Amino acid sequence: MKFQTPRGSLALGLALSLCGCSSFESRWSAAPTTSPDGVSGRWVGTWQNTNNAHGGPLEAVLISRGTNAFAAYFHAGWGKHSGTFQTPIQGDREGESFRFQGSKRVFGVKINTAGTIQSDEFNATYESRFDSGTFTLKRPITSDQPPSSSTK
Repeated sequence: MKFQTPRGSLALGLALSLCGCSSFESRWSAAPTTSPDGVSGRWVGTWQNTNNAHGGPLEAVLISRGTNAFAAYFHAGWGKHSGTFQTPIQGDREGESFRFQGSKRVFGVKINTAGTIQSDEFNATYESRFDSGTFTLKRPITSDQPPSSSTK
């Protein structure tokens, strides 16, 4: 998730590092691998920009914050770097699917997210005035440590 301007890249880097890996790891350890609501818990996969070749590993922990509202915590890797960020999401159930959207401002840049969670698949898009891309995640094999914890 690289901004096109050096200032934007610095802002994103700072924003991702502010949340801290240790808080992500503690949320990961406390989160279930699956959940009765089909949304909460751990997810692993990748992110990929659609406007350039940047991408990397991605882990997520979704925590219920009420009916159809969740706090989504992400840990993204790119090259030798990684960082965490949080965004609120909310949505509606449509049969077996949960369709959601969310947005968050990071240093004045609005980042929109939308997607679908169905069974063990979590697919989403993200978009800002600098970047756009996709998240593709699945439920992980049971583990207490995030898969990319070695990059932190």
